[in-house]
Amino acid sequence: MGRAQPLSTALVALVALAVGFLLAGQVKAQLLTPSNQVGRNQALIRSVQDLERTNQADRTKIEALRGEIDALEAQAASQSQTTQGLKNQVADLRAHAGLTPLHGPGVQVDLANGPPGSDPSGQGRNLVTYQDVQDLVNLLFASGAEGVAVSGRRITPMSAFSGSEGEVIVDQGPPLFSPIKIVAVGDRNGMEAALGDPNSLPSLRLREIQYQLTLGVRGAPNESLPAFDGSLEAPHVGPA
Repeated sequence: MGRAQPLSTALVALVALAVGFLLAGQVKAQLLTPSNQVGRNQALIRSVQDLERTNQADRTKIEALRGEIDALEAQAASQSQTTQGLKNQVADLRAHAGLTPLHGPGVQVDLANGPPGSDPSGQGRNLVTYQDVQDLVNLLFASGAEGVAVSGRRITPMSAFSGSEGEVIVDQGPPLFSPIKIVAVGDRNGMEAALGDPNSLPSLRLREIQYQLTLGVRGAPNESLPAFDGSLEAPHVGPA
């Protein structure tokens, strides 16, 4: 009995000590866990804040780059429009100068001499003259022609007409004789109206009646003009 009691007391003490350690460990764990969670939360908050600051800086850079891209695109578009405008002006000038072929609606005018002997005076008033052709060309341009060709020769702003009775010379080209075909491309309605006006071309219309000159007009939905194939330099006139 005497030995059993101290042994029981020792066992009880050991159990109490073990229970004390367990309780102390649980208390310590309970005390440390919230502290560690708060630290982790604070670290996470700092990471999120750092990430947000980085994202904001990136967004600012992206907006700045977008602004630069927009400015460059606007500048490129402006330069493109300017370049295209210049190209259009050059194309218009080349067309006006007759340097490019031309296609479109227009009219064809056939001009031919009157029959031989229709002018008993012998003054050649039954013959087509260069003034007749020149008057027709001027009328066509005044009524909406964008381009004109005389017997296949393209007329330019520098073109000159000359010749004698029954002979028409355009620029420095070979002489043209009746029948002469004049083709114009442009405002078909305007040109047809001008050619059909009895008050236009009075000299030619009078000779058409008196000496049977032929003046035929035909409109067409699509006429073609060749490009001018000569020199645009003004003819040089030397001293007599």
